[in-house]
Amino acid sequence: MTTAIIWNNETGRGDIEITSAGLRQDDGLQTLVLQVLFTDARADESDELPDASGDRRGWPGDTFVDEPWGSKLWLLARSKLTTDVRNKAVTYAQTAIDRHLKPDYAKQIVVTGAIPQLQMLQLDIAITRPDESTMTMTIKQRWEAQANAV
Repeated sequence: MTTAIIWNNETGRGDIEITSAGLRQDDGLQTLVLQVLFTDARADESDELPDASGDRRGWPGDTFVDEPWGSKLWLLARSKLTTDVRNKAVTYAQTAIDRHLKPDYAKQIVVTGAIPQLQMLQLDIAITRPDESTMTMTIKQRWEAQANAV
């Protein structure tokens, strides 16, 4: 068991929850997915940076591993929410989760995306574990600030 990070679709943020027994716990899979998605992976030289700052971000520990930690979802931060951006978000999420969860934590991972309402991106994640049990989660992210930044 690990301290759970709970995603709040109303605020578009993850947080920990305090219960009468202390910090809420989970088996770690949902928390791992959130950590992977919302840690900034280092951008490649060919990636277009959202702010043209030259800051490719990334986790310093990537220097010591074969695969970078996190996802490239942050590259979409200043993009107008379109079908193309939704598709890129799905690709970035699928790539990051596949890289960090297979084969130890997941046998199969399916990420789909939607724009269920104006200025809202939704990612639906379905994970089949090696023991054939499944976990699904929905992450909704308001896109207001990003649309105003363009």
